[in-house]
Amino acid sequence: MLIDSTHKRWIAASALIGAAALATYLTLDALSPRELTGGSTVGLWYGVIGSALMVYAGLLSALRRVPSWWWIGARKVWLRGHIWLGLLSAVFLLCHSHFRWGGPLERLLWWTVIGVLATGVFGVIMQQLLPRLMTTRIAAEAPYEQIPHLCRLMRKRTDALVDSICGPLVGGPGGIRSTRGAMRVAEDGKMQLRIFYEQDLRPFLDPRPPRSSPLLNPLQAEARFGKLRQLAGMDEWDEQLRQLATLCEERRLWRDQERLHFWLHAWLLLHVPLSVALLVLGIAHVVCSLYY
Repeated sequence: MLIDSTHKRWIAASALIGAAALATYLTLDALSPRELTGGSTVGLWYGVIGSALMVYAGLLSALRRVPSWWWIGARKVWLRGHIWLGLLSAVFLLCHSHFRWGGPLERLLWWTVIGVLATGVFGVIMQQLLPRLMTTRIAAEAPYEQIPHLCRLMRKRTDALVDSICGPLVGGPGGIRSTRGAMRVAEDGKMQLRIFYEQDLRPFLDPRPPRSSPLLNPLQAEARFGKLRQLAGMDEWDEQLRQLATLCEERRLWRDQERLHFWLHAWLLLHVPLSVALLVLGIAHVVCSLYY
């Protein structure tokens, strides 16, 4: 979700409410004959408000599973509230705890709150940066869910291109070097293209390519295709080699898109479990406070 001008009111309101809540708490604490612990009337109210704000922020995930009921508000409103009211809840929880860590359960609860807020802030930052980076760096952006299917189609196309140059592969990739003899590989351009394709290019075009490949580097990939064009007998196949180079570049861009897409959503792998843990620990904190 992009932070645009529609968030200005939320930012201003959250900042004003947070500052007013903090100033009110500090004033009441200074005027009170005893410090305002979490069990005091003021401390309890701050705890209730902070917990309610956290619950509101957490209900965003439940909102995605219910029909579009008009009376619960637009999803964009909930998203803005999820961000800014979630951050605002930290102010009320700090006042509720009287700015102390507390016992073991409270410490665990605090670290969970910090984890939820930190991963949430990280996610918001990633959502501001990565979509713009995708737009500027990836000219051949594809629908993310379709990339594996597009890779399989691309491999069929490159198989046909290489076969049109070298002829059909006989005996599988393992028999490449024994087909003509190792001594003739150095001077046979078609054989070198076949070896390069089966060992480097075809695995690189796989939906799950190897983590390390010389084709990941644009300069190295350009150099490899440049050497192929200079080999004996490859002059007449210049157009096919250019098509192979273009498809290799397109797969490299999709690889960049997959990596950026991962970082755009990877923070949820921590944020969601921590949010669930926060709910469980919050309930445990309430129960222990009531009975002990």
